[in-house]
Amino acid sequence: MSDLEVGQVLSLKIRFNNNGTFSTVRHPYLIVDIDREFNTVEIAQLDSLKGKEYKAAMKSNKVIYCDNPPETVIDKDSYVQLDNTFKLELYDELVKYRRQSDKLSSEKLNGAGKKVGVLVAYKNYHKSHEIDENKQVYMSKSELEDNQ
Repeated sequence: MSDLEVGQVLSLKIRFNNNGTFSTVRHPYLIVDIDREFNTVEIAQLDSLKGKEYKAAMKSNKVIYCDNPPETVIDKDSYVQLDNTFKLELYDELVKYRRQSDKLSSEKLNGAGKKVGVLVAYKNYHKSHEIDENKQVYMSKSELEDNQ
């Protein structure tokens, strides 16, 4: 079932919160977890750092640079939003929204040396901060497909 892997990027229009506000354009989302038992994919929104460099200082964001090592899944310096929980129903056709089969480099995904990777930063943020109920979003296959 599904060729999706943690570290890949999906391009989607999703509901930003539980108020029902949908994105009007596709955004990149990093896959941070796949739970086959509960049939869900957890994703974190990626945003370009350009023009929003101040976001790098916020503890609710994790910066990912597109070089050193060079990345293929992002083409500009970006940050991952840590203060949301987006879960999607896992289904085979979700793979059509994958940008490519490449994944974020292991160094940036898992960390290396003293550098904390995105997955650790994401999990640590979720353990030590309460995520507002409005920012805990689940989307079923039908809701997702109806809004692409």
